[in-house]
Amino acid sequence: MKICIIAPVVIPILGREQEYGGIETVISVASEELVRRGHDVYLFASGDSKTSAKLVATVPVAVGQGVSFKKEKEANRRAFEMAIAERPDLIWDHTLAMHAHKIVRDSSKYIFETDYELITGELVDTGDIPVVHTLHGPARGHTTEMIRQFSEIGHYFVSISKDQARRFLPYLDVSQHLGTVYNAVDMEEYFPNYEKKSDYLLWVGRFCMEKGPHIALQVAHRLNMPLKLIGKTVEEHEKTYFNKFIKPILGTKDKVLGVVNAEEKIRLLQDAKAVMMTNLWAEPFGLVAAEAMASGTPVVGPALGSLSELVDQAGVLINVEDLNFSENDTKVTPSQKKYINRIVEHMDKVNKIPLSVPRKRAEFLFSPKHNCDGYEEAFLKAMYLKKASA
Repeated sequence: MKICIIAPVVIPILGREQEYGGIETVISVASEELVRRGHDVYLFASGDSKTSAKLVATVPVAVGQGVSFKKEKEANRRAFEMAIAERPDLIWDHTLAMHAHKIVRDSSKYIFETDYELITGELVDTGDIPVVHTLHGPARGHTTEMIRQFSEIGHYFVSISKDQARRFLPYLDVSQHLGTVYNAVDMEEYFPNYEKKSDYLLWVGRFCMEKGPHIALQVAHRLNMPLKLIGKTVEEHEKTYFNKFIKPILGTKDKVLGVVNAEEKIRLLQDAKAVMMTNLWAEPFGLVAAEAMASGTPVVGPALGSLSELVDQAGVLINVEDLNFSENDTKVTPSQKKYINRIVEHMDKVNKIPLSVPRKRAEFLFSPKHNCDGYEEAFLKAMYLKKASA
């Protein structure tokens, strides 16, 4: 197949050198495996990206976070126009066609909360070339209306967890849902340290309310355990959240490491006692969980969203059905405090999980082979359906 992949241009795609960027990591692992399988793969991304696919630069270098929405839109339009010129079998989009987005409202405070509107009249017409969107985000806010519009136009969708699919299905034609394909992890890059002796907990993610690093901090303090935090504070809402919920409660054993290089991140994942995914939202996938499991490290988080289907016996999941917390909380609520108490009560279960269990489950669910088997099937289905609808 000839496949044109449309990537965001905020962060470059760097493969094993990727320091930050979940979507970028997903694109890299999948595109490398597709190239290895002999597909003709074109990657439309920033010019400072690194890939085995044919790189088509839509901007010379990545534009950076929080820089210019206009620049992102212009680069995305160029990507679609150049992809069409290649006459591929399909376009695989990871941006939800950003070139046709309009910012309606930005109310970000402790999370990123910007509402976009899809202007269908501004969409680049791909003609008889099918467009497949991977649904990277949650089914909430403006995204659901956007997906409904794409569905009416005749685009196709791949979900990244069954829970996410269930939440999106009311907004699209079920025939255009090509299936669920779990994101992949480079199993040669991540591997367990069966001799680990470290006693610290690890949190990895974006500093924001929905990811709940302040929950992880308070759990660590209650257990008198060190917590290491990997994450970025680049955007304004991240800085606001960090200054209110993290900075005032940091203890002497806590270490805020910022964004670390890939090698350091892997080592920290391997040596951690557990990886704390103390979310306050239904995670659509949670790449950190997959990376932790591939590293042989148990995951601790809520039995909510994708984590219930991904983690299973490879970690400790906390029942939160009766807790009324939300990623939109603006303070540490009584429900959040109950959440903290429950995690503390169940943390001793981590010691009973053999390190081979997370690793074996990761190999089964998150291998590049498993990922690309799913996408090859989805792409063939999209090509057939597009031709049948002509």
